[in-house]
Amino acid sequence: MKSYIFGAAIALLLTACASDTEQKGLDYIAQIYDGNASYSKSVETNLGQETMKKFNVKLSGSKMIDSLKPTVSTANIALLMYQSFTPEEQKNYTHIDVELVNAKNDTVSYYYPTEVMQGIDKKALSFHRFSESLIEGDYRKLDILTDKSHIPGSIAKAMQAEIEKYEKVYGNLLSYEPFGLAEEKHPKGAFYQFQGNLQFEDGTKVPYFVVVLTAPDNNQVVGFKVF
Repeated sequence: MKSYIFGAAIALLLTACASDTEQKGLDYIAQIYDGNASYSKSVETNLGQETMKKFNVKLSGSKMIDSLKPTVSTANIALLMYQSFTPEEQKNYTHIDVELVNAKNDTVSYYYPTEVMQGIDKKALSFHRFSESLIEGDYRKLDILTDKSHIPGSIAKAMQAEIEKYEKVYGNLLSYEPFGLAEEKHPKGAFYQFQGNLQFEDGTKVPYFVVVLTAPDNNQVVGFKVF
């Protein structure tokens, strides 16, 4: 997954309102990062290049983004925004631009092609199914989701014991929230690392990640960790 640094272009800022689905995506982003998520829409043309129809997200007032690599948070925000779009909206935009404003009022901006987000969205299904299995206590499903060439043994009992250990201290596991997305290289191939927080009854958040290969023919989970 490549991130694209914003460059000079001929730009036309559009005044269209956010749809209900787009607004829900913005609200979810604001909730996860405990900040303010605003938006704009634009059309940009670089000489000799494809015209970009962009949905622009600006996140400010979030302490969380100061603790994350900008590429990790912006990629995740772009994916969350893409997932909130209707199928028609997914086709309507060519790029999602994400701008972060940190505590020092410094800004950084990256944009992501929606066609790239489409492929990552399919990989994210494994992360969501893995996470939902933890929430539902369906630990046997975890073994179905994992790639046996990378995780040969059963993880069901070990994960059940791990979650129950946390629940004795923090109360029931209630939900999860994705906050980061990274692409990493490994001798066995490139992979996506989906990062999130498990949320417990007393408000405690425990970070975890799930790893899925970037190869299009393998959507199984090849790694995970709960911290």
